[in-house]
Amino acid sequence: MNHIYTSCSDENILALIREQDDELAFEALYSRYFKTLFNYAYSKVNDQFAAQEIIQELFVNLWQQRRNLNATCCRSLLFTITKRQIISFYRKEHTRLRHYDQWKAERNEVDDTTDQPVLLADLQNRYEEGLHLLPAKCQEVFVLSRQGFANKQIGEQLAISEKTVEAHITRALRVLRSHLKEHMISALIAAVIF
Repeated sequence: MNHIYTSCSDENILALIREQDDELAFEALYSRYFKTLFNYAYSKVNDQFAAQEIIQELFVNLWQQRRNLNATCCRSLLFTITKRQIISFYRKEHTRLRHYDQWKAERNEVDDTTDQPVLLADLQNRYEEGLHLLPAKCQEVFVLSRQGFANKQIGEQLAISEKTVEAHITRALRVLRSHLKEHMISALIAAVIF
């Protein structure tokens, strides 16, 4: 973090971000609050990757809406946005589970035991295709994270920072979600038609 910003108040940093598009000020704000906000989100969602995505999305939105920042208390603003993101996460999760339960109930009415191994193999192939879409380092970080290694361990093993590890995991999740979403839509359509 740039030492100029260590003595700046949060509100001054917000003003620099809002009025001057100061990326270094934004990085300073990110460094000050990421861990605290992540820990808060994690305590509410109990999922490391969901908490990370919530906070990453918060900071992306904060940067995109920087011209409209009129907060008098930065900490309060960040925690309020985090709370909203957590509520949004739970709403999406509730909707997803409700749709999944409906789909599962409908699928149970149809005997699909012969289709399952084929669908599972197809999903595995799509997952592996998605992995190959990732850059080599991103793929390596993601695979290690799925093997149970903590971000700190991965960073030490690959000689990269924890933030770089987090960025690789976030990127991998976005690519895989996008890649697998297409597959899931096709599978659902096929399941409904047949």
